[in-house]
Amino acid sequence: MFGHYQKRKRFNQFYLGSILFLVMLFMLPLIVFAEETNNHPLPLSEAVKIALENGIEMKKAQFELQQSELNYKKTKADLLLAPSALSELSNETALLVAQRNYEITRSSQIQIVEEAYYNILKLQRSLVLAQENINRSQKQLENVRAKYSLGMVAQIDVISAEYELSKAQSDRLNVESNLQIAKMNFNQLLGRDLNNSVELASELVFNPSSIDLKESIEYALKHRLEIKKAEEEVVLKTKEVQVNTNDYTPIINQQLSQVGLQISLLNLENIKNNIQVELKQNYETLRTAERAVPLQEKSLTRANEYLKIAEARYEAGVITSIELIDARNEAYQAENAYLQAVFDYNVAKSKFYNSLGMSLEERMKVFSEVGTKSTGEKQGTGEELEQSEE
Repeated sequence: MFGHYQKRKRFNQFYLGSILFLVMLFMLPLIVFAEETNNHPLPLSEAVKIALENGIEMKKAQFELQQSELNYKKTKADLLLAPSALSELSNETALLVAQRNYEITRSSQIQIVEEAYYNILKLQRSLVLAQENINRSQKQLENVRAKYSLGMVAQIDVISAEYELSKAQSDRLNVESNLQIAKMNFNQLLGRDLNNSVELASELVFNPSSIDLKESIEYALKHRLEIKKAEEEVVLKTKEVQVNTNDYTPIINQQLSQVGLQISLLNLENIKNNIQVELKQNYETLRTAERAVPLQEKSLTRANEYLKIAEARYEAGVITSIELIDARNEAYQAENAYLQAVFDYNVAKSKFYNSLGMSLEERMKVFSEVGTKSTGEKQGTGEELEQSEE
C-alpha cells in the first residue's frame, strides 16, 4: 500500500512537472515576442546611429565605397605590370573622392534623420490639438442644439456648428494620415520595417541658441568635407604637374597639367566662398525662425484671451454661436502656427549645425542640448507647447 502511494506521488510530481515545462515552453515565444514588440522610446541620437548603421542610403554608400576600394586595388595591381605615375595619381584621386563622398553622405543623412524626427514630434502634437478641437466642436454642437430646441438660436447656428465638427474631424484624419506617412519615412531612413511602431523619447521645444557667426564660419572652413575634398584635389593636381614637368613629357601635356591645377585652385576658392554664403543664409534663416517663435507665442496668448472673452459674451447672449466658432478657430489656428514656428526653428538649427561640418560625435553632443527634451522633463523656456493644453 505504501509503495503504491509512493509511485502515485512520483507520478503526480512528474505529471505536474511536465505540465509546467509545456506551459513555459509555450509562453517563452510569447515573452520574447512581447519584448521585441515593446520598443523603448527612441532618443534622437540613437535614431541617428541606427540610420547610419542600417539605413538604405548608407548601405548603398558603403557598397559604392567598397566598389571604389576594389577598383583601386585592381588598378594598383594592373599598374605593377604597366607602371604609370599619372595612372597611379588618377587611381588615388578616385579613391579619395569616393571616401569623401561617403563621408558627405553620412553628414547629410544626420540632418535628414533629425528633420524627420522633428516632423513626427510636430505631427504627434498636431494630432493632440486636432482631437482637442474635435472635443470643443462637439460640445459647441450639443450646446447649440439644446438652445435651438428651446427656440433660442436660429437653424443657421446648428448648421454652422455641424460644419465645424465635420471640418475638425476631417482635419484630424488628415493629420493621422500625415503622421503615418512620416513614421513610414522615418522607418525607411532607419532601415527598419516600414510598419514598425515608432515611439520617440522627446518632445518638440524651443531653446534659443547663442551662436557667433564669425566663429562658425572659421569652424566650417576647417571642417567642411567639401573643402577637404577640394584641397585633396589641389594636392593631387600639384603632384601631377610635378610628374609632368620633365623633358620627356610633351609641352601640351605639361600645359594641360598646369591648367588643371589652376582649375582645382579656383574650385577650392569657390567652394570656400559658397560655404560662407551658405552659412550666412542658414544663420539668417535660423535667426528669422527664432524671432518668429515669441511672436507666435504672443499671437497664441492673444487668441486664447479673445476666446475667453467670446465664451463669456456668448454665455451672456451678447454674441452668436457663429462668432464664438470664429474665435475658437482663431485660437486653434494660433496653436498650430506656434507649433509650426517651433518646428521651423528646430529644422533651421539642424541645417545650420549641419552646414558647420561637425563630426558625428560633436553632433551627438548638440542633440542633447537643442531641439528636443526628454518626455516628462520640465520645459525651461516660456510656456512652450504646454500653453496650448491649458
